[in-house]
Amino acid sequence: MLSIHMFWDSSFHIPIHLRSNYSLLGGCLSPEEICRYASTKGFPAVGMVDRNNMYGLPRFLAAAGRFGIKPVAGVAVRTGGGDLFTAYIMNRKGFSRIAGIITALLYEESPFRKDERKSSHDPVADLLEHGWDGLSIVSDNFSLLKRLAGRERRGLFVKLTWGRGYIGLLRAARAMSLPVIGINDGVVLDRNDVWFFNLLRAIDLNTTIGRLPEGEKLLSHQRIATTDEMEAFFSAVPEALRNAAVLADESAAEEIVGKGYVFPRFRDLDENGAFSLLRRLCMAGVGRRYGSIRPDIEKRLNYELSIIRRKHFAAYFLVVHDIVSRCPRTCGRGSSAASIVSYLLGITHIDPLKYNLFFERFLNMGRKDPPDIDVDFPWDERDIVLKYVFDTYRGRSGMVANHVTFGRRSCIREPAKALGIPEEEIGRLVSLWREEKRDGLPPYLKKVSERIFGFPHYIGVHCGGVVVTPEPITGYTHLQPSIAGYPVIAWEKEGTEDAGLVKIDLLGNRSLAVLRDTIEFIGERYGRKIEWDRFNPLDNKKARQLIGNGNTTGIFYIESPATRQLLKKMKRGDFEHIVIASSIIRPAANMYIREYVRRLGTGTYTPLHPLIGETLKETLGIMVYQEDVSRVAIDLAGFSVEEADALRKIIAKKDREHRLADFREHFVMGGRARGVSEEVLVTVWNMILSFKGYSFCKPHSASYALVSYKLAYLKAYYPLEFMTSVINNGGGYYSRQTYLNEIRRMGFAVLGPDVTASRYDYSIEDRRENGEVRAALRVGLGQLVELSREFVESIIREREMKPFRGFQDFLRRTHPGLPEMRILIRSGALDRLGEKLSRPAMFWLYFNTEKSDGFFLIPPVPDFIGDYPAGIKLRDEIATLGLIISHHPLAVFRKRIACRLTKKSIFPFISSREIPAFINRQVCIAGLIVTGKEVVTKADETMIFVSFEDPYSMFETVFFPPVFRRFFPLLEEVGIYLITGKVEEDQGAISINVDAIEKLSRS
Repeated sequence: MLSIHMFWDSSFHIPIHLRSNYSLLGGCLSPEEICRYASTKGFPAVGMVDRNNMYGLPRFLAAAGRFGIKPVAGVAVRTGGGDLFTAYIMNRKGFSRIAGIITALLYEESPFRKDERKSSHDPVADLLEHGWDGLSIVSDNFSLLKRLAGRERRGLFVKLTWGRGYIGLLRAARAMSLPVIGINDGVVLDRNDVWFFNLLRAIDLNTTIGRLPEGEKLLSHQRIATTDEMEAFFSAVPEALRNAAVLADESAAEEIVGKGYVFPRFRDLDENGAFSLLRRLCMAGVGRRYGSIRPDIEKRLNYELSIIRRKHFAAYFLVVHDIVSRCPRTCGRGSSAASIVSYLLGITHIDPLKYNLFFERFLNMGRKDPPDIDVDFPWDERDIVLKYVFDTYRGRSGMVANHVTFGRRSCIREPAKALGIPEEEIGRLVSLWREEKRDGLPPYLKKVSERIFGFPHYIGVHCGGVVVTPEPITGYTHLQPSIAGYPVIAWEKEGTEDAGLVKIDLLGNRSLAVLRDTIEFIGERYGRKIEWDRFNPLDNKKARQLIGNGNTTGIFYIESPATRQLLKKMKRGDFEHIVIASSIIRPAANMYIREYVRRLGTGTYTPLHPLIGETLKETLGIMVYQEDVSRVAIDLAGFSVEEADALRKIIAKKDREHRLADFREHFVMGGRARGVSEEVLVTVWNMILSFKGYSFCKPHSASYALVSYKLAYLKAYYPLEFMTSVINNGGGYYSRQTYLNEIRRMGFAVLGPDVTASRYDYSIEDRRENGEVRAALRVGLGQLVELSREFVESIIREREMKPFRGFQDFLRRTHPGLPEMRILIRSGALDRLGEKLSRPAMFWLYFNTEKSDGFFLIPPVPDFIGDYPAGIKLRDEIATLGLIISHHPLAVFRKRIACRLTKKSIFPFISSREIPAFINRQVCIAGLIVTGKEVVTKADETMIFVSFEDPYSMFETVFFPPVFRRFFPLLEEVGIYLITGKVEEDQGAISINVDAIEKLSRS
C-alpha cells in the first residue's frame, strides 16, 4: 500500500469526506464505487463519511482492502438544526465513543422508541463531558468549536470546504489556535449525477422532484472535485490539505472491526471456567440422550470440545444453552445440528452420530468467519425469548439489522412516483420490469431503475439474528430501536460476520406452534398426553404412508407443490428419504432430481469414481447436501477441510465468479493428481455448481424433517385437530382458504361464526349427525373483518358468565355499535341467537329497539320483512370473512363454467379426481388458483408452475415460456380459471401442460 507520508510536505489532496448511499437516499455512491474511484485516481487513501450512521462501514473496509487503499472512516453528526461536526475514527476507543453518540441520536430521532419523554441529547455536550479521545473532530461551526476548545484543543480541526468561502473560518482558526483541514464534501462524481441525487431526496421526502425544496437539492460544492481543483482552491492554505493527509495517515479505521471473533461472556466466567461448565453440561447430556458413554460418543465429544476450546467458543454455547433452557419447545437447526455438543445441551434434537452429520460444516480450525447457531421457537413465544435476552444481557446485546434495498418493484415504483407518473401507469411499468420487458420502459426511467436497484432504502430487522458482546455493545457497533423496541445493531448479516460478531439466530416458527397446539387439542379432547421431549414417531407406518403419497398439505417443510410432487415420484415416506427430498429441492438441481428418482426406482447406478463412492452412497451417487461440496472436494481432489469449506461458501455467494476460477483450477489439478479422468472432473464440477444460490446442509434438513414427521403423525391420526392448529397459527405455504377447502375434502363440516359458540380462534365442535357424533370446524370470531379483538373478547366474556338468552339479550349486554352490528348480522354470526329472525329483521330490531329506564322496549317485527337471497348472503360471507366457508368457491361458478363449455370447449371437461385417467390427452378443467412459482430456464426465459384446486383435490399445472408470456397478466391475482391443456405423467407425478386459460371470476 502506498505510504501517505511522502505527501506531508506538499499540498497533495486526499479525499477524506465522500458520502455513500448508506446515508439512505442522501448519497449516490456505493462503498465499492468510492474505493474504485480512489484507486483509479491513484489516491493512497479515501474517507467515507455518512450521516449519523456507520451502516456501510464493513463493506467500505472490505472494498478498501480489495482495491489496496487505506480506508478513513468518519461520521457526519447532524441534528434537526443541521450539521454539527464530522468525527473521524482514529482508533477503537474513538469508534466506541462515536458509536455511543450515534446510538443516542438514533434513539432520540426514532419513531419507535418506547420512552415517550422528550430527550435532549446534545452530541456537543456529550463531547464536553466525556471527551473525544480516539476521534478527530472537524467542524465549521464557530460556537461549537469555541465550546470544545474550552475543554481541550487536541483533535480539533476547523473545516474548510472546497467551493465555499473560508476567509472568516481561517481567521477564527488562527484566533482559537486551531489547525485547519481542507475537505471536499463529495456526494456526486459529476454533474450528471445531480439530477439523480435530487431524485433520491424526492423519494425520501415522498414528493416529486419538481416540488423538492431548495434546501434539499444538491449544492454546487458537493461535487467530487479533482486534485487540481482542490490544490488550486487551497493554494493559499496548503496546510489544510496537508492536515487532511496527516489525518488519513494516522487514522486506523482498518483496525476497528473484524479483528477476530467477538464472543459473549457467560456469567462473568473466564475461558477456563466456561469450558469446564460446558464439559460438565455435556456429560450430563450423555446420560439424558444416550443413557451411558460409548467409545464413539466419547471420541466425537472430545474432538468437538477440543475445537471449541481452541476457538474460544465455550461461552457462546453456554449463552445459547441458557436461552434455549427458558423455552423447551424448540428446533435447533442449521449446521450446528451436526454438533454432538449442541445435541447434548438440548440445543438441537437430531443425533449427529446416528445420521452421520458432518461437523466440519459447522466448525473447523480453518474457518475464518464465525459460525452461528439457529434455534426456532414457536412464533408466538419468540418475543418472550427475546425479552429474556435483552433483559439478561442489557447493554450487551442487539438484533442484527436488515439493510432493506430497492427491489424489483420498488426500483421502478419509487422513482416513477417521484417523477410524477400516474399510479395506473406505474402499475403497467412495474409489470414490464417483472416480465423482463425493460426495453418498453421510458429510457430515463430504465436507466435510473437499473442504478437504484439494490440501493440501501431503510433499516429493518433481521428475521432472527441476535448478537451478545462481552463488553458494552457500543464498543462494537451503534444501535437504534426496532418497531418492537428491541435494540438493532448497525449491520446486516454479512456486515455482522465481517465485524467478527458471533450471531445467534432466534427465529419464530409457526409449525412448532402447530405441533404444540395440536398436542394440547389432543389432550383436551381425548385425554391423551403426548410428551414434547419424548414424542418420536419416526417408525409410524401411517405417517410414512401419508408422506409417501404426497398428502402433506399443512405439514411444514414438505408441503410445497414441488416437494409433494417429488414425494409422489420417490414413493418413499421414511425419515431418511424426507431428509433427502427436502434438500435436493433447489433451483439448479432439476436434472439431478430426475436422475436420483430414476436411481431410486431401479436401485442401480455406477458411482462416478471410487474415491467418492462411499461419500455419496447414502444419496445414490448424487450430491444432495450443501456439505457434499466440501466432502467431495476433500475425497476427490485432496482439498483440506478449510479449503473445502471455503469452496462451499464461495459457491453460494452471488459474487462467486471472481474467485471460483481459482478453486476450479485447484479442483482439477487435485483430481488429476489422484488419477481422476477429465470427464469425471467436469461432471462432478457441474454437480458442484448446482449448489449456487441457496441450498441446505443435511443437519438443517434432518432437524426440520423431524418436525415434519411429528406433524405428519398428527395429521394422520388427528386430522381436524392438526388442520385447526395450522389455521390458528397463520397457515403455512398456502392461504387459509386452501386449508379450509382441504378440511372440507377430509369430510369435516365447516361451521360459520356464531356468537353463541365461536371462540376467538377456530375451534372444534362435536355435533350429532344421523345418530352419530362427528367433529366439525367452527370459524372463530377473530376471522370477522374490521371487528376489534377487544370487542370479540368482550362477547366471549359475557357468554362465559351467562349464555345469551336471545337477540335482545345480546344487544343489552354487549352494546354493539352499528359497524360491529353490521358485520355480526351479515356474517351470520347472530343467526342461531336470532332464532326465527331473518337478517334484515335483526337490522330492523337494532334500529327500532328503544332503551328506557334501563329496559329495552322491543317492537314487533313487521310481516313484510323477508330474508336476503342466497347470492347476497354469499357476497356478505366473502365481505365479512374474506373467505367462502359455506361451500367450495368453485361451486359458485358452476353456471358460468357450463356456459363457457357449451360455447367453446372441444375437449373433455373433467374434475381433478379424473386427471389420472386422461394421461397424454387434452382436457378442460376448472380450478381455483392456489399458488405459483416462477423459474428461469437455461435459455433465460421465464416459466411458471401453478397449483390449482377444485372440490376434490389440488392439481398441478405447467406454463412453459410461450404460454407464460401470453397469459402471465391473468395469473397476477387469485381467481377461478378454466384451463385447457395436456395431462402428462413424469416419474409418477401428474400435471397439466397448459395451452390456454380463461379467468371466470371477476377481479
